[in-house]
Amino acid sequence: MTATIERPEKTESAQPTSPARRVRKVSRPMVLGAILVVWLLLFAVLRGRQTLTLAAADLTGLHRWFNDVNDSIGANRNSNPLFIYFFNEIRLVIDTLVTFIQDLISQPSDARPVPQIGWLGVVGIAGYVSWAVGNWRVALLAVTGFTFMGLQGLWQQSMDTLALTLSAVLVALLFAIPLGVWAGLSDRFNRVVTPFLDFMQTMPTFVYLAPLTLFFLIGGASAAIATLIYAAPPAIRITAHAIRSVPTTTVEAADSLGATRRQALVKVLLPMSKRTVVMGVNQTIMAALAMVTIAALIDAPGLGKTVVQALQSLDVGTAFNAGLAIVVMAIVLDRVTTAASAREESARGSKNRFLKWRKQLLGAGAAVTAVLVYLSHTYLWAAEFPGEGSLGSSIASAADT
Repeated sequence: MTATIERPEKTESAQPTSPARRVRKVSRPMVLGAILVVWLLLFAVLRGRQTLTLAAADLTGLHRWFNDVNDSIGANRNSNPLFIYFFNEIRLVIDTLVTFIQDLISQPSDARPVPQIGWLGVVGIAGYVSWAVGNWRVALLAVTGFTFMGLQGLWQQSMDTLALTLSAVLVALLFAIPLGVWAGLSDRFNRVVTPFLDFMQTMPTFVYLAPLTLFFLIGGASAAIATLIYAAPPAIRITAHAIRSVPTTTVEAADSLGATRRQALVKVLLPMSKRTVVMGVNQTIMAALAMVTIAALIDAPGLGKTVVQALQSLDVGTAFNAGLAIVVMAIVLDRVTTAASAREESARGSKNRFLKWRKQLLGAGAAVTAVLVYLSHTYLWAAEFPGEGSLGSSIASAADT
């Protein structure tokens, strides 16, 4: 018997690569060398130019250019098409949203001396929503936290801060979650959007304020726009991470069953990444609350404005009292969104006998909340928070002492 050895066929990958197809990779030492050369050239060209200390009254050419731009924008704000059809329209939409939520829970609206929903209705809604997305412990925390802010004598300021935060978060999530899903599905888009997200997150928060007031003036609209710009990147990053974290085998199984790309997204990727996406919403809310407080420097209403005004007059106690209200609001919002992300998993592991009555209990809770909202809309005692804020005065006095 003669053994025959088969010669493997030459594949395309086994053929030597032609010189024309070779790609020369740029190594890290080459990049560092190029940066060093550019730095030395810039040093040689710019050495000794405008390096001395600038007096407070002196201006450079760059200062004068920015001042000219500011004057030009102020003079042509109502005639330039870019402002009439773009910047002014954006400001109008955001300002309408902020004003609507403020009229709803914090500011007098129309001929009413109080908001449409008073303190009792707001506390009821906060408790019900916390219970619906979390559990009774989170609901108790929310009711206690909101009541505490009223007892501090800071109910309206707290609601102004909440209104700005909700406005910014709603608009931010409207863009951030779709962009995050896109970045999770497309490597190319993820590479494009990552530098912008890095820039938005590393930029100091104070730097956002001046350019935005140049285009959108000062007030709640500029504060909301600055807040949503600062708060959107966490939602985009975490949503993209959630989509990419879905096991590949699960996606392949959906593809093998004939699911289209849209069906795989709606029925596989989004449901399996829901918990992580909710944590992204949590981080967006926390970032928004932090930025809303700082945006008091551009006349944003709320607790931040109280803190800034108190510090300007060296009233440490009032600033501490308002800062404590900000902390309480942050804790409540954080606990509610965290509980929402883990509710289904904790419910599966719970042996609570009331779980089978959850839908009926939620229906009853919705009815009670509707009654509280009606009372707060109709009666003054349920609309204006009672008391003189003696607790806040005691906290401020203790801090001053």
